Amino acid sequence: MVHVAAAASDRWDAVVVGSGAGGSSIAFQLAKRGAQVLVVERGDFLKTDNDAPDAPIGKYLYDVWPDQCNGQVGGLTKFFGAALYRLRESDFRAVQHENGMSPAWPVSYSDLAPYYDRAEELYRVHGDWAGDPSEPPHASSYPFPPIPHHPVVAEMAERLTRAGIAVSSIPLALDYGPGGRCTLCPTCDAHYCRRDAKMDAEIAALRPALATKKVQLLTRTECLKVETSPDGRRATAVVVRNQDGVRRITADAVVLSAGIPETAAILRRSRTDRHAAGLGNAGGALGRYHSGHSVGHVFPLVSARKLRDVHSKTMAINAFHEDADGPLGIIQAVGRMPFWRQAPPFLRPIIRFIGERSLAFFYATEALPTWHSGVVFQGDEIVAKIEPTHNLTTFAKLRGVAVEAFRRAGYPVVARARAPYLWHDAGTACFGADPASSVCDPDCQVHGVSGLYVVDQSILPSAGCVNTTLTVIALALRAGDHIARAMREQDMAQRSARRRPEDVVDLARTG
Repeated sequence: MVHVAAAASDRWDAVVVGSGAGGSSIAFQLAKRGAQVLVVERGDFLKTDNDAPDAPIGKYLYDVWPDQCNGQVGGLTKFFGAALYRLRESDFRAVQHENGMSPAWPVSYSDLAPYYDRAEELYRVHGDWAGDPSEPPHASSYPFPPIPHHPVVAEMAERLTRAGIAVSSIPLALDYGPGGRCTLCPTCDAHYCRRDAKMDAEIAALRPALATKKVQLLTRTECLKVETSPDGRRATAVVVRNQDGVRRITADAVVLSAGIPETAAILRRSRTDRHAAGLGNAGGALGRYHSGHSVGHVFPLVSARKLRDVHSKTMAINAFHEDADGPLGIIQAVGRMPFWRQAPPFLRPIIRFIGERSLAFFYATEALPTWHSGVVFQGDEIVAKIEPTHNLTTFAKLRGVAVEAFRRAGYPVVARARAPYLWHDAGTACFGADPASSVCDPDCQVHGVSGLYVVDQSILPSAGCVNTTLTVIALALRAGDHIARAMREQDMAQRSARRRPEDVVDLARTG
């Protein structure tokens, strides 16, 4: 447990812990609604001051990690591939899979659709739903037209189409077009963009939020715990620590957007006599129901020579999402990256040879949450992690479908059969209607603790079938509206309580 000595006290309308997709987006939304917001980030701004002028635009993740990536402003979106998909309508419903059930969400697609619209505007999403039979309905077209395919990718898309495979554009958050900073360089996915051309959380949401002068950012600061009122029913403050020591920051609303597993860890560290197992953990769901995507890779060979300067992450195959035997998954291009650096030394030459002559795709099917999947606490510490349930037969079937699709289009394919990677983690502080099986309510507020919210991937009950970042952003905008309404109602109630009887106008007497 954390004990706080005398420390400086601050007062804010809202404190947001974490500056990733959820934290930056809700800070922006609250500032638009007039709130004074402090964003607390344990990391700092990424720095590339020593790069040569002719260095590649993108800086590879593993060239930065772990020196600066113990958290950073913008969170993991600083390295994301900018793919911002809406979850499919079926992702919000209970769906039976090979090894279990993907749970129903406490909100529907129609509840989130207006916020998906806003999120796509805010993050400048380029897209087109042509060729994607799984795309859910939109009120209007994407804010910007799809990113054009590089000629190598365009040729592959045409050959796949001729082979009867439906191909779609990936919705991408890039500052591309007239006056834009994006040059469609090959160093984007898994890279930090030195031109700020990728619409990550910092660029798209936090900078505009800071520009309102209603939001301030506190970097290199760790959130130790959330404090609650004596009766345990309301969040009152956060306790943070940085180079200046320990500090208590009070607020009307506290938003945890620290990511997996840190959000769950903060809720655990914040336990009191009233919440002995942690905030929102009355039913034991904290740290549980971890989910994600089971991911593998295929490499269609497109050239006998090394490819150069290819922006490749523009094409996807979502036509196999709904299979006759049940949900299958997606096939999506990934960007150019020197992934062979992480391979064992004896394999690097052959992996590099393949990587430099192919377009890489990942295939993904849903990994299911269970009561046991997630993090295991011992006191305040996380001592173990248990992966979600992989649907291995479905995963193998999707691999075969991907290989066959590219071979039908005339491409030799390299696709190693191996155990899946886990990508796009979700859960450990899920929202739901029942406090016995969830941590937060449908408005993202922690059960039993008013004024305390979770807005990051921790809250997602499942990962669905596509990338999850846009859904986190949409939930952040929705929760921001909810918090702003609650603040207005509280303010009106306080003003009404202060009003004297003689100040009340008798409408009957005045006509």
